Amino acid sequence: MRITNAMMINNSLTNIATNKSQMNTLDTQLSTLKKISRPSEDPIIAIRALRLRSSLSEVTQYLEKNIPDANSWLSVTQGSLKETNDIVSDLYQYCNQGSTDTFATSERATIADSLTNLKESFYAQGNVDYAGRYVFSGFKTDSALTFMTTAEASNKSYSITQNFSNNDINAKTVYSNTVSISTLDDATVSANDILSPSSTSVNRIMLGYSDVSGAKFTAITYNNGASSIAVNPITTTDPNYVPKDDEVVLNTSTGELLLGKTAYNTLKSQTDISFTYDKTSFAKGDVKPEHYFTCVDKTKDITADKSDPSAWTNYKKSSEGQDIEYSVNFAQTIKVNTEADQAFSIQLGRDVNELATSIQNVIDIEAKQAKLLNMKSQNAYSDDASQAKIKTMTEALSKERDLANETMQKTFEKGITKMKNYQQQITSANSDVGNRISRLTLTKSRLQEQQTNFKELKSKNEDVEIEDISVNYSSAQLVYNASLTAASKVVKQSLLDFL
Repeated sequence: MRITNAMMINNSLTNIATNKSQMNTLDTQLSTLKKISRPSEDPIIAIRALRLRSSLSEVTQYLEKNIPDANSWLSVTQGSLKETNDIVSDLYQYCNQGSTDTFATSERATIADSLTNLKESFYAQGNVDYAGRYVFSGFKTDSALTFMTTAEASNKSYSITQNFSNNDINAKTVYSNTVSISTLDDATVSANDILSPSSTSVNRIMLGYSDVSGAKFTAITYNNGASSIAVNPITTTDPNYVPKDDEVVLNTSTGELLLGKTAYNTLKSQTDISFTYDKTSFAKGDVKPEHYFTCVDKTKDITADKSDPSAWTNYKKSSEGQDIEYSVNFAQTIKVNTEADQAFSIQLGRDVNELATSIQNVIDIEAKQAKLLNMKSQNAYSDDASQAKIKTMTEALSKERDLANETMQKTFEKGITKMKNYQQQITSANSDVGNRISRLTLTKSRLQEQQTNFKELKSKNEDVEIEDISVNYSSAQLVYNASLTAASKVVKQSLLDFL
């Protein structure tokens, strides 16, 4: 085969162009430190890069946004539950103290106020929020646990369905033949007419709220709603009402279902008791029914002075709960919220009110004793009949005080067990939050490892080693210069070189 100068020149130019292209590729890699600048240069690297970048982006989203947000939410919840547990611990200490009647007369009013303040602080902890979202109100993150203002609370009207079991039936002590100071001025009453105070036990179910005057209802239902017991509504301020054997009475003042013997015997074995009642007007600090019960907000009917079911807001308390979950890893979510009824029992408020009431009863009796003692020395009551009545009333008040003291001690004794149960409930909720924080920490640790691995894989797939590319570039430059030298020898030859 005959090799011509033209062929040699063309081959030399082709080789120079090839070497120059190689140098250009290596120069681009050296400048960008990337293996390719266009997908067409190496589709396999390009596809792998897209997958690794997508995975790395997800991991970064979890690590830098989702996990810190979830951890902050859980930390706020944990802090609130710790404060709540401390409050219940204080209530427990008061119950311990009250069960032995170590309260001095001068201290009792202060203790009653302290109990009320602790109750308010307890539910105030349920109003904590994270980034403007209330953490204990389920999906209703824009709604606080309690009514925050008097104006908001006083205008509300709800129809509330509350579920009970036989464990919610308990006994309370009521009094009869109590002493009234006004009896002293009643001329028709003699010393022999003044009766000695006595006490008896009444079975009851406490509703979530007191003061349900004007409530509309029909009956207690049980046996999955198949059976019912008629309820008689009474409006009274008398906390000592005793129902007859065949009665079931709603004391609208105290918010209690008082069970006669027949109803008690029927319900004491039931686990699915239900009662629906209306409550209009709440107080500041009262918990909102929608966080605890299936209920209907009928407030718009009040303002519009009409009954329009289409204007009502229905809230359904689901047994499945209202879990707010964050995605914290590939196909992994974690629950960040704790619902109010898991930590802030609505019954704690009723129990604390009962503790304060038991103290107040003793205070009221002691006030009557002091007033009677003062009246005994007044000229207006110096006659024999009045002195005889004062003596009989003093003896009766002494017995009444003993009964009230005994009831107060028993109430505080029961309070010890109740507060322990509330502490266990809060501790359980706090432990659950702690477990979720631990899982979140482990997930974060795994994701940090994944992030490191993905970054290494991405770097191996896309990036060049600067040492290798520098050596390759120097070699390519040497080859390019050699090709130029060789070409110069070919191109400079003329016809005379062949003669």
